[in-house]
Amino acid sequence: MKKAILSTTCIVVVFLSFAGGFAFGKGPRLLSMMLTGGGAAKAEWQRLESVKSFNTLYGSIGDMRDMVLAEAKTEREVALGMRWILRNISMSTDIVADGNVIRPNFVRMDSEARKIGGDNPDAEYHLAKIDGSYGYRITGNRGSVRYFSLNINAGKGMEKRRMAAFLNDRTIEFDESGNFELLLSDTKPEQPGQWVEIPKDSTAIMLRQYIADRKKEHLVDINIEVLGEAPPMLADSDEGIAESLTATNYAFIMLGSLHKIVLPESWDNPNKFYNIDSDTMGGAISGPDNLYMIGSFKVADDEALIIEIDPPITRYWNIALETIWHETLDYLHRPASRTLENVVPSADGKVRFVIAHQNPNVNNWLDPMGNERGQMTFRWLEARDIEVSKPKVTLIKLADLESVIL
Repeated sequence: MKKAILSTTCIVVVFLSFAGGFAFGKGPRLLSMMLTGGGAAKAEWQRLESVKSFNTLYGSIGDMRDMVLAEAKTEREVALGMRWILRNISMSTDIVADGNVIRPNFVRMDSEARKIGGDNPDAEYHLAKIDGSYGYRITGNRGSVRYFSLNINAGKGMEKRRMAAFLNDRTIEFDESGNFELLLSDTKPEQPGQWVEIPKDSTAIMLRQYIADRKKEHLVDINIEVLGEAPPMLADSDEGIAESLTATNYAFIMLGSLHKIVLPESWDNPNKFYNIDSDTMGGAISGPDNLYMIGSFKVADDEALIIEIDPPITRYWNIALETIWHETLDYLHRPASRTLENVVPSADGKVRFVIAHQNPNVNNWLDPMGNERGQMTFRWLEARDIEVSKPKVTLIKLADLESVIL
């Protein structure tokens, strides 16, 4: 009887402690310790390369958290930063850690909810992990998107990635039905097909598609396989997993540092655009066909930012808003981005956008979704070598908008 009472008392104490932990925000940690035992790791496993690589990645995650806490200026920016780190881990894992170079496939980088890395919300990005020591065959159909391209990137481990080859829908050879076939290898293969030379340290292929009107355009259909007979699948090894974790860490760090790499001076000079091309941004992550105009915005609740442009004649351009962590805003449910197909020009042919926290009931409103500061980006396709007028940016009081915009 006494044992039963003692056992019941222990259970009640544990339950109350657990409930109290949740009440004070410590529940998940308590649950983790209870389920895992909270025991110390075996020293003998610390020598494994995979454990060393994971420990390094673990440290990078902590460093990223500390960076958010140091650089955020509002509680909102901190909270967004915590979620952004999680999404960064998720995408880095999807495109690098889970890739298979001998059974490759194109994996969507950003989901409809996860939009990080300063991506174009009116685009689709897919990545296939490869190894340049193999040859690859890519087949597909071009669909009807406004534009698509393929970046073949090279560089391993913590080396800086570089663009080793590039093709777009102007240089890829199509048949009458829009079908195409590409052969990628370091030496020209005997079989027929459009050959693309790639170096031995090639690591990834990025598919970039720009969609001007999602209701009308059809995405590219694409497949990839190893040239010839695919080698047998081998058992996972400590070294192979370690290498994958290191590459994942590289992707995580680079995605998390874009606001420091891409025009960091823009944060000290808000509401102004800078011209930049893929060479300056880093060719492995940007489109070499684009002229970018990038700046930061700073708009209070009672203000409106007017952006006036004289758009060049090109088959695609757009504008998109992002958080300070280069996380694109919710384009599915809010007007946080616009393409040339869903803007309303003024009578003089110019296009005027208005960034405001409240719907001002004017054409071309852009919703910053509660972010008083963030990034704003124009992408002008195939405009690197033409003169494009800088946007005119004017910050006014929201109450004065009607008299200024008309």
